[in-house]
Amino acid sequence: MFPVGTTFSGLVRWHTMTSASLTAPRLSKSHLRGAAASITVITLFALIWGINGSLALSGIWRFLALGVVVLVTAAFAGAVLTFSRQAAHAPAGSGLPMPNPFLTTAYRVSVIGMVVALLVTARILTANGLSDAIMPAAVTIVGLHFFGLILPFRSVLYAWVGGAFCVLGLASLLLPVALRIPVLGLGCAVILWLGAMPLVLQTLNSIRHSSEV
Repeated sequence: MFPVGTTFSGLVRWHTMTSASLTAPRLSKSHLRGAAASITVITLFALIWGINGSLALSGIWRFLALGVVVLVTAAFAGAVLTFSRQAAHAPAGSGLPMPNPFLTTAYRVSVIGMVVALLVTARILTANGLSDAIMPAAVTIVGLHFFGLILPFRSVLYAWVGGAFCVLGLASLLLPVALRIPVLGLGCAVILWLGAMPLVLQTLNSIRHSSEV
């Protein structure tokens, strides 16, 4: 899903950077490209969740929700464009490249386990006449898979995102069936947006700091 090479190392480095390094005078090319790649993927998945939730609404609420999703997506896209432009003029940086997290066993097990769990759970729920619970179960399973990404990406951010997905998925079972898809779709989008915000704000702050030096 991510570009290969320096983007991977930059992404991992960004997830493991300390608050001190985030205020460094200049960000390296790999840091900026990693931040841009990370935010791009998060934004795309948030867009999918957001559209899914918005389309489940009716009337004016559908258009309002779609408008919010589009505006937030545009804002993140603007941040990605800014980081990509800054990367073109940033120093190459130094140090050994970080390992590709998508080639680790932990990542593969997490993703394969998620896909298998989604298929098996959907089949079991459908066979037992509980198809209305498929969406909540899917969100919970996706949330659990995020915990498997903590070690490959060396970031506790995935614990927060995964926990929020799980809580949202389980709590949605208490809602009327008609409200589950919009709440889950838009809720997952919001969680992903909030998860990306620290990276966006920290990167923008570092860019602003470097321009003042």
